[in-house]
Amino acid sequence: MSQQADDNGDADELDRLVIVRVEDTVEPRLTEHEGGRYKSPPQTREQAMALARLLLGRAPDANGPQQWTAPIAGGRRLVTLTEETRR
Repeated sequence: MSQQADDNGDADELDRLVIVRVEDTVEPRLTEHEGGRYKSPPQTREQAMALARLLLGRAPDANGPQQWTAPIAGGRRLVTLTEETRR
């Protein structure tokens, strides 16, 4: 499926996709595991922010740095958004 800019959009905006990276750091003595990592497939910024909201349990600040932390059982979760340009 091809994306095209509408009258209000910019074609370059459509080419920028976002990857969500998640790293859970936990205390193995408490959780009996080492934590985990996840890297999402490239997606629209809107989809990435929805995923970040779900992973953090709150709405992230969209205007600040694109990295947030949240407490999780036995440790913390780091969620990072990075842009990827389609070629």
